[in-house]
Amino acid sequence: MAFKQFTSCFLYPAGGKPYNENDRPAFIIKQVLLALVVTGVFTLAGLLAGPIGAIIGGVFGSVVGFTNLVDNAAKEWLNHRLICLNKGNPLCSVGIASYNPTRSDLGAFDNDQYFDVVLMPHPAVAIPADFDEAIKKSSGTALVPANRYKADGTVVDEFAKHVSDHPANDILTDLFQAQTLLSTRADLAADLGYTLPNSHERTALHCEAEGDFWARIRILAPALAVLLVATVAAVAAGTAAGSALGSAVGCAILSFFFGPVGCAIGGFLGGLLGGAAGGAAAGAAAYYGVIQPILQAIFDAAPGDVEDANVGDKELGPIRMGDHVAVLGEHVYDGYHDGWNEFHPLMAVVKIGRSSRVGPEFYLEWQPVSPGEPPPPPSGETIVLTVEDMRQGLNSENFRIRCTNLRDTWCGMLHDAFSEPTRERQQGLEERWTIHPTVDGCRPVDPNSGGLH
Repeated sequence: MAFKQFTSCFLYPAGGKPYNENDRPAFIIKQVLLALVVTGVFTLAGLLAGPIGAIIGGVFGSVVGFTNLVDNAAKEWLNHRLICLNKGNPLCSVGIASYNPTRSDLGAFDNDQYFDVVLMPHPAVAIPADFDEAIKKSSGTALVPANRYKADGTVVDEFAKHVSDHPANDILTDLFQAQTLLSTRADLAADLGYTLPNSHERTALHCEAEGDFWARIRILAPALAVLLVATVAAVAAGTAAGSALGSAVGCAILSFFFGPVGCAIGGFLGGLLGGAAGGAAAGAAAYYGVIQPILQAIFDAAPGDVEDANVGDKELGPIRMGDHVAVLGEHVYDGYHDGWNEFHPLMAVVKIGRSSRVGPEFYLEWQPVSPGEPPPPPSGETIVLTVEDMRQGLNSENFRIRCTNLRDTWCGMLHDAFSEPTRERQQGLEERWTIHPTVDGCRPVDPNSGGLH
């Protein structure tokens, strides 16, 4: 399997509170103070060898302190952000891709690629993707559940009566995929909280293919620390030069009007303003001229790619908005943001194609309004649905069974591909399939004999 994983989830409450974006200011202050303490200790130790020793000790201590700062930030991001919900037991679901796989920019310090899945059998409707600028840029619109929620947790007006009449189709209490994967865990809801019910991550399954930004940051921590120390030195030099120039200019201007007293006042004010301007100019030059290009290069080196986890028929093309997909991933609570459940990392995704034994034509959506002709039963399925079953949705036992069978067919293939017996069998010459023989065929001993597709 080609999916990438750099993060690890932890158990709650044993592992403590997850690293959250609101904790960043306090975290940075704490780490900077620690870096200054380390710098001070090395400076004092170097002072034993005289002024030069103090300078060398201070520089070395600063590098050590900033290396520790960068390393701790990377460890928090990689290892203390995601809470395990089913550790060591990847889960699977079937649904419709909500929008094209999307990636944030450098400002988010996260180069994972992500998309949401509207879980079967909840009906999907297109809306403007105004809730996320990155998604809006990549897709313009997004598919969301028609029976989604408002901010107060009630179903949107258009579907409120339908859900009231057929309550088994309420997303978070459907006793099916959505309840299993999206509903709140009591202790997490009480201690950490979940984002608002109208958030797209609460009513569709968020899936992330991991990029290696923070893994690279951790590896490069010493080099980045040297860069930070050099930046601090440049800012200090800029501040000193600006202060000297500002002081001289201020003295010259005010002394013309007020003599020596004016020179003193002008020098003081000019020194402050000049120092601030000089430091800001040096900092901006260092960031935009050196630091940002380096970070951008790290960010762009190996970003997350959903296609790394695409183990289906490549001829079906990349995953795109509206595709029927089966996804497999590590089920976690993302505590960095406002809190929601997701697959992180996305371990496998398959586009359900028409060439498959069970294709998208068998996919089921609840249709409470003017239900159409039910999809025919796939091969091996004995249950035939009626128009009333389509209207009832998950309130219909036959509809629920058909949904369960469809999900289990595709998820069974994904789980099978990750099982140890399957991995052992795949070492045989006639078992060189990637995901499942009914999905991407086999590689026979005789390449001219063709494969099963």
